[in-house]
Amino acid sequence: MALIEQTSLFSNAQQHNTATRITDIVLSSQAHLSRTLLAAMLMQLSGQTEERWLCWVADRPLKPLLDACGKDRGQRILQVVSNGGSLCNIAARALERGKSHTVAVLTNTPLSTEQRCALERAALAGDAECLVIQLQN
Repeated sequence: MALIEQTSLFSNAQQHNTATRITDIVLSSQAHLSRTLLAAMLMQLSGQTEERWLCWVADRPLKPLLDACGKDRGQRILQVVSNGGSLCNIAARALERGKSHTVAVLTNTPLSTEQRCALERAALAGDAECLVIQLQN
């Protein structure tokens, strides 16, 4: 059995012994298993007992993804659909405000170093976590 350890992608965070508040997930956009896994993960995050909500930031609505999960879907999910705005800027504002325990950002491209730093600062300010979900074709 292999032991897998998650480490930060940024040496800066490792040097200062601080944990990052950004978690990256890369999924195939075509795989049925990816959609099922993502829906289950979001449902689990939305069901936390914490007072704050899960926030979904994307250029597409969440409902079609969660329809497979049944009638209990989306009870504590705040959905912000981008209409051409920067997903990173929207996510940073949501993180900074601290109204959500987790802000999930759906993107088709990797984030730049500057975007990651902005999300990290915003997550620290709002005492929140950021889940970056990248869909690959």
